[in-house]
Amino acid sequence: MSLQPGKRPLDAGALDDEAVLCSIEILAEAVEMAFVPGILELRTLRDALQEARRTRSPAAVQLAYSAFSRVDGEFRSRISHHALTLATLRRRSAGPTPVAASASERSAGRGIGRGIDGPRRA
Repeated sequence: MSLQPGKRPLDAGALDDEAVLCSIEILAEAVEMAFVPGILELRTLRDALQEARRTRSPAAVQLAYSAFSRVDGEFRSRISHHALTLATLRRRSAGPTPVAASASERSAGRGIGRGIDGPRRA
């Protein structure tokens, strides 16, 4: 597993990174959506993801990554499509990302006459 720039390696202890755990959960759901009984690689991946969710261990996550890489390309594509769809739905249901002040707050008097960079000039 190669790390992208800016990514830190998995620690020896249990994972507590919410983004990683959420990704594992989404991928596990996507595998269930694409699951076909009788395909050993999919069963292995499903079991590896369940183990990673249960133990939160970096070794289990690496095993799941390895299992995913052994799945047929067509199934990987299908699983990836389901995972992206699920992630999009979760992001939408989580609500908007908080910002310093919303447009309605600025227009309600907090920032009248000011742009983002300071006072407006006529």
